[in-house]
Amino acid sequence: MALWGNKDSKTASGTIAIANTGVVTGTSTAFTTQAKVGNYILADGVDFEIVSITSNTVAKVIMGKNNGNGTVTVVSSGTSYTLSEKPAFVAHESAGSASGVHGDSNKVYGVAVGELTAGGDNVTEVSVANGGSLYAEAPGVTFTGGGGSGAAATATISGGKVTSIAVTNAGSSYETVPTVAIAAPVLTIATSAVNTTTETISYTAHGLSAGSAVKYQDGGSTALAGLTDNTTYYAGQVSANAFKLYDTAAHGTTAVATLTVATTDVNTTTNFITATAHGLVNGAQLNYSNQGGTSITGLTSGDDYYVVNKTANTFQLALTAGGDAIDLTGTGNNSQTFASTGNLNLTGTGNNAQYFEIVAGTTATATAVKGAGSGGQHITHAGWVRKTVGTGGRAGRVQYETLVAGGTITGDQSDDAVLPE
Repeated sequence: MALWGNKDSKTASGTIAIANTGVVTGTSTAFTTQAKVGNYILADGVDFEIVSITSNTVAKVIMGKNNGNGTVTVVSSGTSYTLSEKPAFVAHESAGSASGVHGDSNKVYGVAVGELTAGGDNVTEVSVANGGSLYAEAPGVTFTGGGGSGAAATATISGGKVTSIAVTNAGSSYETVPTVAIAAPVLTIATSAVNTTTETISYTAHGLSAGSAVKYQDGGSTALAGLTDNTTYYAGQVSANAFKLYDTAAHGTTAVATLTVATTDVNTTTNFITATAHGLVNGAQLNYSNQGGTSITGLTSGDDYYVVNKTANTFQLALTAGGDAIDLTGTGNNSQTFASTGNLNLTGTGNNAQYFEIVAGTTATATAVKGAGSGGQHITHAGWVRKTVGTGGRAGRVQYETLVAGGTITGDQSDDAVLPE
C-alpha cells in the first residue's frame, strides 16, 4: 500500500472460518502470497490481527487493536473477509518554519490522523537469540520492563531447542523495548509416569543422559514420596523414554540394572563374580543384599563395595575405590543381589503439577522488537502539505498545496503496526 493511497485493502481470495483459538481456516485462500504477519482481517464487522501464517489455508489471529488485542472472543464461520495492512508510523518533512503552514501532522496527505503515530508502543516481534538445549516442552515466555503491559507470546521447540516465538498479544504503552524471558527447560511428571515398584520415571524423549542433574519441584502440591522439593538429583539407568534418580552424579553415571548373582557365579578361587554384559565400570559402587539368605563369605549384607578389575562379564569387589580385591570364601545363595548405590527409593507418585528443572540444559534467550514510533521502525512521509489562508480580497479562502516526492515513497507492509483507520 502506498502512503498516498486512501485505502488499506489488499487482494483477499476465498472465504474463512475463525475459531475461538484464533486459528483461521481458509477455503480457496492464498495467505502466503496475499497476507503477511501484522496485516488485518475484517470479518463479520470485526478486526483481527494476523500473528502467524502456516500455509495458504491456515493462519492465526488475535483480536485487532481497536478490539483490545489478545484472545479471540468472536468467531466467524465460512464468511467472506477483507484483508488490509495499516500504516505503521508516518512522520512529516517540513518545508518551512511557519507554524501551522508546513509540517502539520494533522495535514499529512492520505493518512488518517489516528495512524500518524500509532503502533509505537507495542511488541510486534520476538527473535530467538539462543535456542538453548534439552527442551522437551515448549517453555513460557514473559515480558518485563519497558513501561508497558499486556504483551504475550508462545514458543515453539524442535530438536530440544526453542526455534521460534510468536507474538499472541502486542500489548500497549511500551516506552522502550521490554526484556524477554524464556523459562528454563523442564520435564512435567504426571503421577502415572512414576513406577514405585521399579522406581523408574517414564518420559518420552526426555533428552537426559546418565549423570544429568535435575532439580525436583513439587509444583505446590503433594511431593513425590522419596524426593524433597527444590532438591537436585541425578539421572541414571537412562533409556530413551525413562530414567531413575540417584543421589550423586557419580552414582547416576555408573548405575546399572540390579544384578542377581547365583552361587555358581561366585568363584572363590579367583574372587571374580560373573554377570554377563554387566555394564559396570571400575570404581562403581554396589550395595550387596543377601535377600534374607546366606551371604557370600567376605561380604556383609547391606554394605557398599567398589568394583575393581572388571572385564566385560566379570568383576571383583574392594572396600575402597581402586583397593585390593576382597577374598571371597563362600558363594552365598541364588537370590542375592548387587544394586547400584544411591538409587532413590520412590514410594509415592506425587501430583500432576510436579516437574524437574533440567539443570544440565541451557535456557534459551530472545529479544523483542517494538512497533513503529520512538525506538522502533518508521517510514517518513517524503512530502508535505502547505495550507494557505487567504487575506485581503481572498479572505476566507483556504488553499492546500501538496508536494510529494513520489519517487521515494514506498509501501509500509514490511514494518506494519496495528491501527485501523
